[in-house]
Amino acid sequence: MSTAFPADERLRLLLAHMSEAFLSLDARGRVLECNARAAALLGVELERLRGREPWMAVPALMGRTLHERLLVVLDSRQPTRFLAALPSRAWVEVSASPVRDELWVLATDITQREEAQALVEETEKRFRLLGERFQVALDSAQMAVWETNLATGQVFRSEGHDRLYGYPEPLPEWTHEKFLASVHPEDLPDVEAQVTALFSTRVLAYTSTFRVRWLDGRWHWLTSRARVMRDAEGRPLVVRGAILDITQLKEAELALQEAVRVRDDFLSLASHELKTPLASLLLQMQMLRRLEAADASMPLSSPKVQARLEATERAQRRMRVLVDNLLDVSRVRHGKLDFDFATEDLSTVVSELVTRTADEARQAGVRLTAHVEAPLVGSFDRLRIEQVLLNLLSNSLRYGGGSPVEVRLERTPTGARLVVSDEGPGIPEADRERVFARYEQVNGPARAGGLGLGLFIVRQIVEGHRGRVHVEQGPSGGGAAFVIELPL
Repeated sequence: MSTAFPADERLRLLLAHMSEAFLSLDARGRVLECNARAAALLGVELERLRGREPWMAVPALMGRTLHERLLVVLDSRQPTRFLAALPSRAWVEVSASPVRDELWVLATDITQREEAQALVEETEKRFRLLGERFQVALDSAQMAVWETNLATGQVFRSEGHDRLYGYPEPLPEWTHEKFLASVHPEDLPDVEAQVTALFSTRVLAYTSTFRVRWLDGRWHWLTSRARVMRDAEGRPLVVRGAILDITQLKEAELALQEAVRVRDDFLSLASHELKTPLASLLLQMQMLRRLEAADASMPLSSPKVQARLEATERAQRRMRVLVDNLLDVSRVRHGKLDFDFATEDLSTVVSELVTRTADEARQAGVRLTAHVEAPLVGSFDRLRIEQVLLNLLSNSLRYGGGSPVEVRLERTPTGARLVVSDEGPGIPEADRERVFARYEQVNGPARAGGLGLGLFIVRQIVEGHRGRVHVEQGPSGGGAAFVIELPL
């Protein structure tokens, strides 16, 4: 025959074995009953709680959530649930329910849960900050990351991915078909071959460089480095990688290649152009020696000797122009093109140089005429102005196709206007600005040869005199006219 536990004994056993804290308060908030778990959470001996308000037994509770919320329930007699932090830094979930004249308080220790939640929130915050910083780094480097699930076809991509393909805002979705549609037709076969290789080989990583068309029609260079995740049997499952915009790098590379090509072309042209006057000088010296050997008494004033000497002088002048232009290009590059300004009569400078060039024009079968208005006095560097006119005359004699060349100098309201014109093939309008660039020449046989430096130097000297130079159609509707405007 079993003996039943008395009710009081049963209650004490229940309270002692509960994992929750339990308090029973009277109408004034004094503790009628409590268990050891409650005393432990409050950090006080069990006997100190009984018969006293909890916040009087543990003064540190005063003003805390537990204190304030229990006072409200004692007054309103309305049940409630809330979270509260205890002085022991423990977190409890509290359920307070009026039972007859008492208030029963049940508290569950949720400290570990709250700490775990706080840790999760802190971790999420750190990952969010890390992600934001990572995105800033990707954007700064014009880079994005992506991942393709080959089983589902789903593509994950970072925020800036779609911008690398020219889309100002992220698209709702990104597919492999959309990627292929953006690739340059010349690059598409290589890209498709790499994709095929994912399934036909056991490649684990690859790099792909290709062009993509943006919405504005421009082509951008991208490079993508990816790794392939495979299952135990080698089947590809996931491909993930990083993609980078290398357009500026590619443009710099192409510009460098072009610069190397221009340099090689220039060296080839320079070698050819310098050899021509050197060969002429050597030939004329050899002819003079033969004349001397044939007739030692032949005077220097004889027509034959004079013809050789004049040819020698022409070759020397051409050599001087070539060397001066080469030196001046180097000076311009280093910002050291020098000038020696003095008061000069521009009409005298032009007239004298045209006279010195007349013989060379005659030898070339070109009729050279000059119309010079005098006087035109201003501040000029005489040698530099001669260099300008000599370059322009050399151009007309070489490229004018044997047509007449005219030099015209006249006064204008703001200064002087110097025009050197011929009636040759002329210069296409599209090329009239480009011919003044360094190493530039007009395409076509009519304008072949030369270093492509003369007109570049002309512009540098003219602008150094605060003037301007341009090329237009010749006076008769054909040929080319180089027009120089200089202040006086």
